[in-house]
Amino acid sequence: MVYETPTRDILRNCFNNLGRFLSYDSCCNLGDPNRAFATSDDQAKFVIEWKTPWVLTTPTDIIKEFNETRDDPESKIAKAVSQIYGYMVFNNLRFGALCNYETLYLFRRVGNSGLQVSPPFRRSGKGTESIVAALVYTCHHVVNEESFYYSPVEQGPEGTHILRIDDFEVKGTWDENLEIPWEKMNLHLTGYAIRNIAGVMSGEVRPEAGAKFRYSSPAVFKFYEITSPTRDGSSKLQAADKEIQVYEKLKTLQGRYIPKLYAAGTTWKTLKFLILEDCGEMAHEENIDLEFWTGARKAILALHKAGVIHGDIKLDNFTISPSGVRVIDLGLCRQGNAKECADELAELESLKKEWDKFKLEGGSEKGSGGEFEE
Repeated sequence: MVYETPTRDILRNCFNNLGRFLSYDSCCNLGDPNRAFATSDDQAKFVIEWKTPWVLTTPTDIIKEFNETRDDPESKIAKAVSQIYGYMVFNNLRFGALCNYETLYLFRRVGNSGLQVSPPFRRSGKGTESIVAALVYTCHHVVNEESFYYSPVEQGPEGTHILRIDDFEVKGTWDENLEIPWEKMNLHLTGYAIRNIAGVMSGEVRPEAGAKFRYSSPAVFKFYEITSPTRDGSSKLQAADKEIQVYEKLKTLQGRYIPKLYAAGTTWKTLKFLILEDCGEMAHEENIDLEFWTGARKAILALHKAGVIHGDIKLDNFTISPSGVRVIDLGLCRQGNAKECADELAELESLKKEWDKFKLEGGSEKGSGGEFEE
């Protein structure tokens, strides 16, 4: 980036600041900001959204334009400001920036849900009024001062992301005897996200403070950044909607062969969440035995009987727990013919043969060999 290299060099040479600019998937758990400034241990401190000037023209008055168009889905300014604010909230950060290479704006979260914006720093600016100066000051500040800022939903410890679904598409339950008041439930996400087209984090669904409902549940949260395309240019919104439709189609298999879909919906018009049953450990060569392969085959056969193929047969798309084997990650699930079903079973058999070889070469002491059991 044209402004990142001189910013980094000034920080290192003048302030001994070894922070660096990274892509979002290296240091941000939630959302897909273009870049983030992070410490040497890859802890995000400051997020930056870069737009080209032909995608986002410099507004005459960004505050006025945002306030006048914030409810207009076609407003590029409203969308861009909401997007950077969402990234700051999702990652518990105080500061963010929006730049179209001609003008940069700094943002700071204040109060429960307030957002302050700086005067514009322009490409033509000199000295402390330049874009590089703004980036240097902010990056130095967030490393040396506190950059963490609580979720506006509920105050929680650093490392926990607390969010709430704004617009629901699916409202289910983790217990058939309970009706979940989803509008009063908060999502507590912890740990680091596993990322591909979508991100995955574990955590818990909890009632908000003061709610009469008192029940919580562990959950797995799969989220799509629906404002950005996939690497091949396809729509993440369409990918998210497709996976939700698959879960709805396979409702009779939920809780037996695939995870239960507790709920699904969107927050801040930026992240679409699937709130899923926590089905235990992800399968890998050292934590499975012969019984796993029987369970995995049954799960895949259940999909085939329902008229679909999984589309991505690999060990880490299965989970194991005392309640059995589940197949997960249904993003590539689609209608399949007899040959495609047979091919998937052959892929599963190939994985088992690789596992048998792993055991014979000194893997764990659990048994191996034999054929699948129906």
